[in-house]
Amino acid sequence: MKKIKKVILLLLVVVFAISFSNCASNDNFNDSPKITVSGEASAVVENGILSVTHSDDVVVTDITVDGSRIWLTDNKYDLSNSATANKIKIHTAEKTDFSDVKSIYSVLLSVFDSDTNSYSVTWHTNELFSSKVVLESSNNPNSVEITPYCDEGNGDYVNRAVFYDLDYAAEYTYKIVDSNNDTIYSSSFKTYDNNSNELTFMHISDTQDEEYNGEIWSKLMSDAYSHTDELDFIVHTGDMVQYGGDEEQWKKMLGNVSDYVSSVPTMLTSGNHSYWSDYTKGQSSIEYNHTTVNLPEQNTKKGIYYSFDAGDVHFAVLSSGDSESDGVGRKQREWLKTDLASTDKKWKIVAIHNPLYSPGKYGSSKDRNKVALSQQKKLGEIFNEYSVDLVLEGHDHSFALTKPMNENNEPTNCEMITKTINNNQAEVFIKPSAPIYLMSAAGGNQNREVVDTYEPSWFVEAQSIPDNNAGYSIIKVSPNKLTATFYEYNYSNNSTTSTFTWSIEK
Repeated sequence: MKKIKKVILLLLVVVFAISFSNCASNDNFNDSPKITVSGEASAVVENGILSVTHSDDVVVTDITVDGSRIWLTDNKYDLSNSATANKIKIHTAEKTDFSDVKSIYSVLLSVFDSDTNSYSVTWHTNELFSSKVVLESSNNPNSVEITPYCDEGNGDYVNRAVFYDLDYAAEYTYKIVDSNNDTIYSSSFKTYDNNSNELTFMHISDTQDEEYNGEIWSKLMSDAYSHTDELDFIVHTGDMVQYGGDEEQWKKMLGNVSDYVSSVPTMLTSGNHSYWSDYTKGQSSIEYNHTTVNLPEQNTKKGIYYSFDAGDVHFAVLSSGDSESDGVGRKQREWLKTDLASTDKKWKIVAIHNPLYSPGKYGSSKDRNKVALSQQKKLGEIFNEYSVDLVLEGHDHSFALTKPMNENNEPTNCEMITKTINNNQAEVFIKPSAPIYLMSAAGGNQNREVVDTYEPSWFVEAQSIPDNNAGYSIIKVSPNKLTATFYEYNYSNNSTTSTFTWSIEK
């Protein structure tokens, strides 16, 4: 009997050891996934690294791991960047000579995935484009090559490349190279310093206009850099262009700010001019076709939603395009709850286009504020439950700053003091217990006034924007303080006409 027990115990030890070994070797990836290749290519997985080779006559057009698209770096991909790796699909196509493609447009740099410190670049071409992206680092003398993909867009082609696992606080240069190895575009960027205790970003919105097409936004960017040495990224809360489905407008808009948005990560929020049929010209997935971020599973036709981190700040970017009467839909709200519950960051900031609280017509006019009222109830409860600190809004083209607003649409009691910050008198919220809502006017020439029916008790400040003026905010976040300054800028005489500084102290 004792011998039988010893044998059983020995077998259990062996089984446990094998199981532990398998768990350790298969953490985050599978060393023997099923690989399907369409076209002339071969692939192998060794030690969790996928390697792909192909003839000179073809290009890789897409690779997915368990249904999620991935990008190759020097023809390799680290499967530990994927949650699992059971099924890999590789697609190729015959290479065509595209030597006549010498220009690209609508270039945008974004944070692809903050968990792996991965960035992306998205650009457009008029023709199907065979290319590669060469990435060089100040920390490494050796460059790497990224395999981009070229997809059909809204009447043209969308090209995407992702740079995985970058160093923090490092300077990078990327070059987009055609099939003849000629560089046709280059830019540089600096990754966020994850050891820094401060984060600085710009909030801008509603740059849309058909008269200037980004010229005003470019002036605002120049003005912003006169007030801060560095921007870690830009948060744009929707309505990049007047007609979201018109690629010529995107081309002009992003072309006029290309020096900025190709080198400063720019995080897009879907606006109504990309999901209201009056402006889409029959197109869909408009923000999806202009940025490359690691999206949760979703339908992108009427906007995108996602989240990312920087330092001790968590950002959730929402799309209010799910419903023209209710805004953010149930599936997105459930994702938001899970997203906010899963972060341990000290600061939580949400970006959304259609406002919850605004002194403009879409927030305070009874014939226009149906979405705002719906979102006040459905999103307001979530924002308060999960301790959101700040909500960045757009859509109403005015400047507004609310008091902390609870889930019952009421301003909460909060100690407020006045301080001098950077030579400006600032309104300071001391340990607010509810979210504060900020609207930073329009970044184009479509300025608007506040309406007579807005509720003054909700707001610390509400300002109409006069003719020839536009606006933006610069927001700095440190461990225990968030400080923002709104700049109203006269683009006809290139001068700052007014500022408003405020702060949250935890």
